[in-house]
Amino acid sequence: MIPDKVDREAHRQTVETMLSHLRRKGYKLTPQRRAVVTVLAQDRSHPHVSEIIARARSLSPRISASTVYYTLAMLKEENLIREIEFYNADNRYDTNVSDHLNLICMACGKIEDYEGTVPVSARTVAETTGFRPVRMRFESYGYCKRCVRKGGK
Repeated sequence: MIPDKVDREAHRQTVETMLSHLRRKGYKLTPQRRAVVTVLAQDRSHPHVSEIIARARSLSPRISASTVYYTLAMLKEENLIREIEFYNADNRYDTNVSDHLNLICMACGKIEDYEGTVPVSARTVAETTGFRPVRMRFESYGYCKRCVRKGGK
């Protein structure tokens, strides 16, 4: 079972949006690329690359790790995914490319999206500082509901 599975319609829509974008840009829609897109679209848990490789291989058994890495880099370059980088843990991947808050559990590593208002908008930053943000990353570190119940953090 895939964690934080999205509903079928949202999954279908995300896959179609990503594949349509790639088609318009002239990329070949190989079975391997489709597998990576499908894996990312069906999983809102912000998977790391080893999870993506394993799940992609269940859809396309001959897919290589280098193909997955290349596809992730391409999707990132096309702004279809975001890579969440960490100093002391594996990088994770997110199909939600809007400015939003990531809630990161310090106990289990779970990452979930908080869709409420972000702390400051790109527009506000630009208006008050003259700096022109291209994208913003917001994170809150703490403990998820499950870890709070288990350990009382």
